[in-house]
Amino acid sequence: MSTTKINASYSGVLRHKIGLVYLSGALPCFENFGNLPTDLVYADAQVNGKPASEVLDMLIIPGGSLVESGSINPTVTKEIIKMAESGKYVLGVCSGFQVLAKETDVGRLSTSPLVRKGLGLLDVEFKPLVCTDRVCASIVDKSFITQEIGQDVRGFHCHTYGQTVLHGNSRPILVTHANRINYKKNPQDLISGVANKEGNVAGVFIHGLLDQNPPILHSIMQSLDISTLDLAEIKKANTKLLENIKSEVGISTGIRQQPALSQTPTKLVMITALGSGSGKTFIVTGIAGALKKRGYNVGVIKVGGDIRDAVSSLYLIKEPIREYSSIKIGESGWTPLEQAVTAASLDYNFLIVEGAMSAFTGLLNENYKRPMSTAEVAAALGASTVVVVGCDKEGLEGALINTLNYIKTLQSLGVKIRGVILNKLRISYITEETKQMIQQAFGQAGVELLGMVPRLDLDVRGMIPEIEIRYEDFGAQAIEAVEKSIALDLFTKIAFPPQITKVDYDAFTAKFKNLITNYMLSASRGGDQNIVT
Repeated sequence: MSTTKINASYSGVLRHKIGLVYLSGALPCFENFGNLPTDLVYADAQVNGKPASEVLDMLIIPGGSLVESGSINPTVTKEIIKMAESGKYVLGVCSGFQVLAKETDVGRLSTSPLVRKGLGLLDVEFKPLVCTDRVCASIVDKSFITQEIGQDVRGFHCHTYGQTVLHGNSRPILVTHANRINYKKNPQDLISGVANKEGNVAGVFIHGLLDQNPPILHSIMQSLDISTLDLAEIKKANTKLLENIKSEVGISTGIRQQPALSQTPTKLVMITALGSGSGKTFIVTGIAGALKKRGYNVGVIKVGGDIRDAVSSLYLIKEPIREYSSIKIGESGWTPLEQAVTAASLDYNFLIVEGAMSAFTGLLNENYKRPMSTAEVAAALGASTVVVVGCDKEGLEGALINTLNYIKTLQSLGVKIRGVILNKLRISYITEETKQMIQQAFGQAGVELLGMVPRLDLDVRGMIPEIEIRYEDFGAQAIEAVEKSIALDLFTKIAFPPQITKVDYDAFTAKFKNLITNYMLSASRGGDQNIVT
């Protein structure tokens, strides 16, 4: 990876300089941090040729996979510690919080703890606990970011290792009132912000804290003695900084976005799969990054509440999580689908909607308000839909049979299937004749074969989205795989503006049940066992 620095110099005079860590694994645009950052801190830990601790008044360590990536090197570590020990202000958000802590157990799916050491500036440790909800929290103690005890603040959580264990030299400053924990409705209070005894070092799990809550921004302004005029200059510098950050694909890659493509109205593609493990998130990440390189203003939103699936895409395209980034299905997710897509269409000219699990998952669950499945969302959006097929478990042959039936079933329910991507292929024996046969089979079903992606060695820790992911490695491999194996021009051609449609969800579910019944009757008679009759 290139370490070429972004030219983001600001010509005005700043009385206060606020740094933002810009290293592999960081998410500098996942939120706006109150539009406060004025300077970037790279691997050399210098700002304008001087040590960061000498130049900056405050340093923000953003979320991402900094702990997993190990990208906080000794040089950066030294400057962070210097700032903390000299009484300057340091704020860590999510992964940045973990960097400041003593240690984090990242072994969520491991039989024993997998401990990653932090800097120990906050006397706290973390254990696995998943929370991906929009939340309300209460300020319970003072620090440089929390002066107004008793105030409620809002934001969102997006973490896997969120169980906080406090020790004697730390103080809780924020307590989140969470509704869903570890994928289940389980209301409880969670410590989501901690400060050191002096109050100049703080870590928080809540994203969007500085953006959505005036009491937090006012506390920082008071602590740093930032006047209203100072803030205006800071925000001018921040605007310049963001323009330059967003022109790069990923972090320190040296890959610049091509001139922006003008496109109206916004086009949308829904991407679903035959089930979890198909590589849907990998494909979405690669397509999002590749389209960003080509000049598209790309947005990625997620069906359901597990927004962690979208983060690897956002790492590459440098976009924030917004309230509409999660489409509500049942009790999972944030924003109703029509509202989410309408709002996203104002910000982006190409939208990718990543489905949840299988397209049909949740369709028979009648305990909650509809929609409950990706298939229902696709039908309600009138979305051009692409199916990602993992071919690793049953081989190409079995995957083809299942996919053709899957496509027919979705089409019979009114879902507009436009393309298919065969993923995780062992392609050594696939001849040109075989490929043409596959294209013809899908063509007869009215579907384009968009690509055949070979199997890659991704089943290791650090390359699976919700397990100790390293965004820089995951993203780089995803873009490379997509650019080599997927027809991106054809992908963009099958995209169309969403056509929001009123769906009778009871009739939709009844039709699905009827398909199952017909299949059962056909099987019992020894006839054609295709699910679609």
